[in-house]
Amino acid sequence: MSGDKRRAIVAGEGDLVHSVAAAIEAAGFAVDRAGYDLSGSGAAGATDLIVALPITDVRTTDFAGLAEDAWIDLAERPMDDVRLLLATASGRLREPGGAVLIVLPNIGMVGLAGTAAQTMAAEGIRTMAKAVAKAWRARGVCVNCAILSTAQLATADADVAGEIAGIAAATAGAGFGATGNSILIDGEQASV
Repeated sequence: MSGDKRRAIVAGEGDLVHSVAAAIEAAGFAVDRAGYDLSGSGAAGATDLIVALPITDVRTTDFAGLAEDAWIDLAERPMDDVRLLLATASGRLREPGGAVLIVLPNIGMVGLAGTAAQTMAAEGIRTMAKAVAKAWRARGVCVNCAILSTAQLATADADVAGEIAGIAAATAGAGFGATGNSILIDGEQASV
C-alpha cells in the first residue's frame, strides 16, 4: 500500500463485499478487508473510511416457525457485529475526517413479508448508527447508512458496488459533514 493513499477498511462477507472493496480501491483508497473486530488492524487514527455490509442476503422465513438459533443468526449477530465494529473502529478513524458507511437493506423502511428477524437487525443497526453519529460528530467523524433494495442486494453487480463506493468516498471527502443519515440508493424510495 502506498503511504499517500487514503486508507479504507471493508467489513462483511459475500460477493457484494468483494465488489465494493474493489470499487473503493478503484476510487483511490488503499483497501484492507477485515472482520468486525478491528482491534488489531492498523495504526490508531490512520483510517479514513470504514464500510460495513452486515446483511448482504435477505432471507424470508415464517416468523412463527423461526428457531432460536436462526433468530440469533439473522437478528442478533448482525447487530452485535456492527456494535463490535464501531467499538473497535473508534480509535482507528482519522479525526477529523474519518467516515463510517453501513450498507443495509431497505426492508425496515418498506417492509417485506417474512423478514422480521433481519428487519429488526437492519433497523436496530440504523438506529445504533444514528446514536454513534451524534456522539462522534464532535470528533469530526461521520457515520451514515446507505440503503439498498433487496433486488440490488441479490444482484450484487458492479453497478451497485460502484454506487456504494461513490457514496462511501463522498462521505470520506474533505468538507463532508452530514452524519446520522440514511442515504437511499435503493431506486425505490424518494425519501425517508
